[in-house]
Amino acid sequence: MIDLRSDTVTQPTAQMMEAILQAELGDDGRTNAEGKGEDATVNALENLAAKLTRKEDALFCNSGTMANHTALLTYTKRNGRIGVDPDSHIYQSERAIFQKEYFGREPVFFRSDETGRPLLESIDTLPKEKLGVLCLENTFSSKGGTCISAKETAAFCKKANEYNLPVHIDGARIFNAATHFNTSVKVLAAPAASIQFCLSKGLGAPVGSVLCGSKAFISEARKVRKLIGGGMRQAGVIAAAGIEALKRVETVHEDNEKAYLLKSLLHMQEEVFQLNQVESNIVLLNLSKERFSAEAIKDALAEQGLKVKTTAGNQLCMTTHKDVTVRDIEQAAAILNTYFAKIKRSPV
Repeated sequence: MIDLRSDTVTQPTAQMMEAILQAELGDDGRTNAEGKGEDATVNALENLAAKLTRKEDALFCNSGTMANHTALLTYTKRNGRIGVDPDSHIYQSERAIFQKEYFGREPVFFRSDETGRPLLESIDTLPKEKLGVLCLENTFSSKGGTCISAKETAAFCKKANEYNLPVHIDGARIFNAATHFNTSVKVLAAPAASIQFCLSKGLGAPVGSVLCGSKAFISEARKVRKLIGGGMRQAGVIAAAGIEALKRVETVHEDNEKAYLLKSLLHMQEEVFQLNQVESNIVLLNLSKERFSAEAIKDALAEQGLKVKTTAGNQLCMTTHKDVTVRDIEQAAAILNTYFAKIKRSPV
């Protein structure tokens, strides 16, 4: 079975498992004199993440959702407003932050173009009362993994700064964006006040995300993380795998290249699908809504040995990662081409 549902399906490497066994552990839930936890391995991961993003400090969280929620709860109070793109992962998949019965923040929407790049003039129209932060997603997953450049990020942050608003980057796959632009994460993150990135997606660790920002911001965020149940004890057992995952930064380009290969091998069937631009490790196919069901196609492809994900927009989403080979990509393309050629004649 070739699994392209997400880069979250990767298995930890032997080096990660060995690092877990050798990790120096402490109680991350108890802070030391410097305001850090007492787990040396977690501290090493946080220091490394801060260095890679060129932020003053970092906070290890158990998921990207917790990292984003921790950031947004730190920036805002109940009934406060958060500026987001309506198609962003934060709004679409992490919506508890906006639900009255949970965290009670209000979303206000700026607009982006069809690729997911924000339209700066739409920020001017946002209601500014109680608006505490603007969110930028890089890469923009629902748009097919669009990569936002350092120049675009700087322009977005400059516009936000006109209204004294901090910018938080949901950078779950920021390393895929960095390799697309042949630059570093610290360059992409520099204009923003904070950024979170996932260890458990493109980097291949089994668990975890890291929130990075100023020392003052992370100090407050550490308190928020504890309040929402994110306090951890001997968390070095998972942080150790995260440190190993960060050694993979130099090879993330391989995942992007597999996605480019998959795109190049697909035979265009315009009667069946339109193909989004491919900039990172996501390949997104927009199916003809009038003729085809993404769910039915997903099930049929699984029967032939290929797992893909569907989206609410009647799309097929395929994400390349370290555990699929070039041969897997070639086989996946063959399965897709054969199936699409068949259903073009008999809609599903």
